Amino acid sequence: MSGTIIPWLDGVGATAFALSAVAFVVLNGVGIAAVLLLRDRGLVNRWTAPFLAANLVLLGTGLGVPLVALAARTAIAAVAPSVQPGADHDAIRVENHAPARLR
Repeated sequence: MSGTIIPWLDGVGATAFALSAVAFVVLNGVGIAAVLLLRDRGLVNRWTAPFLAANLVLLGTGLGVPLVALAARTAIAAVAPSVQPGADHDAIRVENHAPARLR
């Protein structure tokens, strides 16, 4: 099961970062183009808060989703070997672990 989840998490993290980076560049490119073409100071005053909010959301998803995916991958990789079906949980035999002086 972890063989399919870990690659999926890699893909989700990379996709979220790529989409957020592209959207960040497009959003700010549109903003810069609008300011340069219209030369309206009122436009800057009206749209600064929405642009800042959108940039913060894109920053949060572009960095947050890959970090959460990395944490989930790490947790799955750490826990998966201990819960694999068919694992020999009786590998340690108690009778061979008595102290040497008592044998």
